[in-house]
Order: sequence, then C-alpha cells, then structure tokens
Amino acid sequence: MLKDYRMVEEEAKKRGGGTVAIAGAEGKAVLEAVKVAQEDGIMKPILVGVREKIESIAVEIGLSLEGTPIYEESDETSAAERAVQLVHEGEADSLMKGKVSTPTLLKAVLNKRYNLRTDRLLSHIALLEIPTYHKLLLFTDGGMVIHPTLEQKVGILKNGLHVMNGLGVMTPKVAVLAAIEKVTPDMPETVDARSLVEMAERGEFGDAIVEGPMAMDIALSPEAARMKGVESRITGDPDILLMPNISAGNISAKGLWHLAGAKIAGLVVGARKPIILLSRSDNAATKLNSIALAVVTS
Repeated sequence: MLKDYRMVEEEAKKRGGGTVAIAGAEGKAVLEAVKVAQEDGIMKPILVGVREKIESIAVEIGLSLEGTPIYEESDETSAAERAVQLVHEGEADSLMKGKVSTPTLLKAVLNKRYNLRTDRLLSHIALLEIPTYHKLLLFTDGGMVIHPTLEQKVGILKNGLHVMNGLGVMTPKVAVLAAIEKVTPDMPETVDARSLVEMAERGEFGDAIVEGPMAMDIALSPEAARMKGVESRITGDPDILLMPNISAGNISAKGLWHLAGAKIAGLVVGARKPIILLSRSDNAATKLNSIALAVVTS
C-alpha cells in the first residue's frame, strides 16, 4: 500500500517511468516538474508547444533537452490535439495539461478520431498527502462533474476505486459525504448516498466498504462518531471521500493544500490513459506528484 508521495515516486521509478505527452509545455512550473521527474527516472517527456519558449525556459532552469522530442505547435488547440494523438498512437503512456485550457484539452480527448474514450465516465480525482492524516486520501469529484446524478456518482466512485486499487488498497473505505447522516429528501445527496451503500452491499463495488450519508467529522473522527452515537467501520480511516458536488470537492482539496500544507496530485480518470489535469497556476511539486501518480496508475 502506497501511503505517501515518496512511496508513489519510488514505485514509479521501479516501473521505469512512463512517457508523458505534455500539451503546451512552454511553462516554467511544467518544465521544472519535467526536470525533476526526468532526473529521478519517473518519466520521459514528449514536449508539445512553442519550441522557442520551451528551449528558453529549459536554459533558464538547467533542463537538458538532449534526446527529448519536441513538437512545434503554435496555438493551444493544435498543441492539445498533437499531444492526444501521440497518446492514441502509443508514443506516450499518459497525457499532461500544460499551458492549455482544460476545455481545449478535453475536447481533443473526446474527439472520436483519437479513441481515448471508454464506456467509463470521465471524472477528476485529487489525491492528498495531509500532514495530520496517516495515509493518502482521495477526493472526488472536484474538477469535472458539476452536479453528479446517482448514475454519475457510480462512475465517479468506480474510477476512484480503480485509482486506489492501483495504489495497493484492495479494500478501499469510502465515505459518501453530506452535511448530515440522516437520509432526507430535502437533501438529494443523502438519498444518493443510501443508494450507493445499498449497491455496495449487493457487491456492485467489489470489496469496497461504502458508508453514508456521512458528515465530514464522522468520516475523519472516531471521537465525533462516538459522541454522535454513529457506528462506523471507516471513521477515522477512509481512503475515498465521495463529494456531493464539484464545489465541495474543489473547496475541500484546495483548502487543505493551501492552509494545511497538504501535498496534492490531480488526474482525470476514465479514459484509456491517465490525464494529468491541474490548474496552470499549480506549482512544480504538485505537477511532479501528478506525474508520478499517472505512471503508477496507468
């Protein structure tokens, strides 16, 4: 079981790294992450974007481009399409967003010409290493599906379970979050939570332990569960926090990152290959974590 990002990076090295096609590689934070990941044996880059800018930044940060393929593309649409095409053709194991917009990259991913779609839902996972928590914790979905239906939550959960299985967690513990533990029609997320628990009891999520609806304090604190009289098999030890909507997921993960010093990685999963999808403002460390995670879960 991979419990922190040091272990994730070591596992990526053991696998010999992976080849990552980067759409819009002319960003300093992107190339700083590439430099460390390449030097550590975590990844082999294929850079797509404006060659002159890529080469200038590489000189500035001391990144050797010897032997690194660079595909010249002057605008973000062509950069996204070329990077996706490289993954489609088997030249790369995963796809990374650089200085291109998320809609532009996903439009290329969804293009039937490149065959990256599967029958699975595309969803976003944020995997956090939090100083006050004892293992990696997955937040989903905070980046793709705005107001998920029950059917979409099933897809989101299955994608999250796939990632945790890739990290060696074979019986993931899932908290289906809401503001309260009581099922009430006035809060549709509580009704969905009950349905997901019932599906888990029927074995539809494999060996996963799924509980909900569950407030965040119950999910994370056995003491809170005791005081509220809630019996739980996962309190204080969840692997996945299934969010009621994109806002809850985004706010929770970013808050822990900025206020609690959490390390974070982000991927879009559900396609044939992992998609490293982060904000263009994310730092090099976050991009490095995401590269390592993509390699391990690809």
